[in-house]
Amino acid sequence: MPGGFRDAVGILVSWSDGILKVRKRDGTVVEIPEETLVAAKVVPAAPPRPGRM
Repeated sequence: MPGGFRDAVGILVSWSDGILKVRKRDGTVVEIPEETLVAAKVVPAAPPRPGRM
């Protein structure tokens, strides 16, 4: 892969026809060809911070 590894942090919204679509925090969706995927992990939602609702 030219340029090395890159991160995509967000919510997996679809995985179809060899393309993963991940929605980032800013609302944009990035497409990742599955043959370039090296690692993935589930990250649980952060606990609520005190004083916030």
